[in-house]
Amino acid sequence: MATSLVTDYRANEWTDLVQKGQKLVGSESSAQFALGDIGLEMVPLPPKGQRPPMKAFKLLATYADEIGLERETFEAYRLVSGAWPKKQRVRGVCWTVHSILSHRPDRFELIHNPPVYRKTGERRWTCDAAHRVMGWKTQVAETAEERLRQVEEQLDDEMAVEVVERVMRRPAVVKRVADKPHVRETFNRAQASRIREAREETRKLPEVQKLNEQQEVLTVLGLCSAFASGIGRTLPGLHLAELSEDAKDSIREGLSRVTAAVEWTEHVLQTGSTDMDAALERLIAGEG
Repeated sequence: MATSLVTDYRANEWTDLVQKGQKLVGSESSAQFALGDIGLEMVPLPPKGQRPPMKAFKLLATYADEIGLERETFEAYRLVSGAWPKKQRVRGVCWTVHSILSHRPDRFELIHNPPVYRKTGERRWTCDAAHRVMGWKTQVAETAEERLRQVEEQLDDEMAVEVVERVMRRPAVVKRVADKPHVRETFNRAQASRIREAREETRKLPEVQKLNEQQEVLTVLGLCSAFASGIGRTLPGLHLAELSEDAKDSIREGLSRVTAAVEWTEHVLQTGSTDMDAALERLIAGEG
């Protein structure tokens, strides 16, 4: 029956095909381990932290070429055989699963505790199950997280924006999303950032810069005017010459603060820097 659809096979036909495939995979695994063992015989794994000499890699590459294998493939067989001594290999578990689990330090115990295969309910290793144990991407998504990850990988940024906009048209979805604190926090941060960007863009507009300039000038002139007019109105009615020396010193101290403030303002006009040292800050604040 020339078809690849599972639904077009009777149950017994599908079972026969699966069993046949499993036998072929098993024979292929035997060949891969056998080739890896040959590689180990030629170049044993060196102690941890050391590398074989370059001539060893040349030997492996030459052998791989002569038997019709890619050098990288033959080296992978060799490394997996090195990770799985013969007594630790599990019959019925394919070479690829052994290869994936070879990265786990607890692989010898782990391989004897296969997960449940959801389609049959039996405990057995599949490549996806091994990927799942390693935290790697699976070919067939089973969990909600894996399905979501597959969807995310298929969406570029523009498409993701469009999907979010469409999904947010569903009131029930909006409500459930809004109930998630981390979502609200992320949205609020993004909104605050966008507001800051908009303000900065607005501030750079020529007409706004002109208004800001006028406002800043009026602010400083207002401070100057307030001091000058206040002195002008008040000073004629005072009897400063008759004050004691201590009183005059107090006034002179105040005037030094005003002088320091004027000089600092001139410095800001020239340099644009509003920084002041600690001594000046204390003087202007009247703490010196």
